[in-house]
Amino acid sequence: MPAAPDYPYVMRLKDGRRIFVEIPGKWMTRDRSGEIGFRPAAMRFLDRIQALALSVNDRPATPGYLATLRVALGMTQSEFAQAVGVHKLTVSRWERGTVRPDRESLAAVDKLRREAVRKGVPIPS
Repeated sequence: MPAAPDYPYVMRLKDGRRIFVEIPGKWMTRDRSGEIGFRPAAMRFLDRIQALALSVNDRPATPGYLATLRVALGMTQSEFAQAVGVHKLTVSRWERGTVRPDRESLAAVDKLRREAVRKGVPIPS
């Protein structure tokens, strides 16, 4: 009997991010109506993936991401800088890639992103 194919699954996290995972076919089952179900091993796998994803902030601090986030929030560089607590030239340098944000600034940027997600603002991944 051939092995069951892996099942692609998109899991939404509490903070609004989505993670794509492939669940091994051996951890999947189908009921009489054909609905797909997860076996206990699949649920443990998804719980571990979710815990890992929530334990790290995997948002890239790339210049493109920072500029896209700012535009998605509908902010100018000056407004974004004020919200993060830096000078507007610093935001410009981040977006050009000449300077990388420090940890404190990244935390402030992530806080802005989380607040926007809570308010329903679509944030590009």
